Amino acid sequence: MTPAPRRRAALLCGALVLLAACAGPSPSPSASAPASPTSAGPSDPASADPSVPAPSTSLDGATYVVVGGDTLFSIARAWNTTVAQLQAWNADRYPSLVTNPDGLEAGWILVVNGDPSATPPPTPNVTPAPATPTAAPTASPPTGTGCRAGNRVGAGNPQTFYTIPGAGRAVALTFDMGGRLDPGVDIVNFLIRRGICATLFPTGAMAQTDEGRKIMAIVRAHPELFEIGNHTMHHCDLVRGGGGSPSSAPCADITPDADFIRQELTDAAAILEAQTGQWPVPYWRPPYGSINAAVIQAAAAAGYTKTFMWDIDTVDWKPIAEGGPTAEQIATKVITQAESGSNVLMHLGGYETLDALRLMVPGLRDRGFLLTSLSDLLH
Repeated sequence: MTPAPRRRAALLCGALVLLAACAGPSPSPSASAPASPTSAGPSDPASADPSVPAPSTSLDGATYVVVGGDTLFSIARAWNTTVAQLQAWNADRYPSLVTNPDGLEAGWILVVNGDPSATPPPTPNVTPAPATPTAAPTASPPTGTGCRAGNRVGAGNPQTFYTIPGAGRAVALTFDMGGRLDPGVDIVNFLIRRGICATLFPTGAMAQTDEGRKIMAIVRAHPELFEIGNHTMHHCDLVRGGGGSPSSAPCADITPDADFIRQELTDAAAILEAQTGQWPVPYWRPPYGSINAAVIQAAAAAGYTKTFMWDIDTVDWKPIAEGGPTAEQIATKVITQAESGSNVLMHLGGYETLDALRLMVPGLRDRGFLLTSLSDLLH
């Protein structure tokens, strides 16, 4: 190599050495900076509502800090998942979520986007200790609920109730059973799990369907929580005629008189008593809320002196596709309009009723209301 190229090579080597010294040692893979958290996607509640705490990331996925007023159902909807999936992801850390989904506490950190294949552990079956030989079995609601059912008032003079005066800080949840019954079993089981007393108004015809028999069997097994009133045999309009469920017979082309009304009530009562062990007198609810003085007098002559209307109508019988309310709208209406002695009308076949109850129950309890039966309010 000639002197000139050797000098150029030496200068080039010196520059490379200097550059390496200034740059410092190369970082090892373990010293690399952590990746920025990925977005939770379009359903991220933090992006939709600045009042909702932003998620953090963990080995299990995105997490959410519970705040006052949250329910598992509302969190599941916000994160586009299900209550069962939330229970599966968080059961190890918060076992009570499986047995008491309403028992959320502010400050809990829930995984809201974990392994989709995770399944919740089964709800434990608790075998009660055998009673002592001298102990008589008693029917009472779950500890702490404070509600009662079945203690009917006497027939007395005819009365029509929209609200129950002097009831104190309590609300009656009532459910008609005169048509669609698909979610009915799930609704009554929801009430049982949460220790909620309620008054049901079945028709004789619907009580004889397969789904109706299942519901009546549950009522029979839980007289401490459920009481029944009469909703007539065929759900006819007792003022104008017509109507009816599940068919229009024998409601079509008739003008109901006192004998027809008495027959509708007595036929239904025999079926309800046979299936539930409860005699519905003196409680009844007229189909469609259709009453006048003649109807009230005819019902009273058959022993039904307590006519129960309502002050809050959830309109839950109407599907969303036909302009009916969403679960959130039902819950908001009941929670905001309820007052002492309110009588809330729902249906065991309500399209959004089960989801609405998941929001409604904690909302009413947060307002200090006892959720109970009509009999409880009347005493």
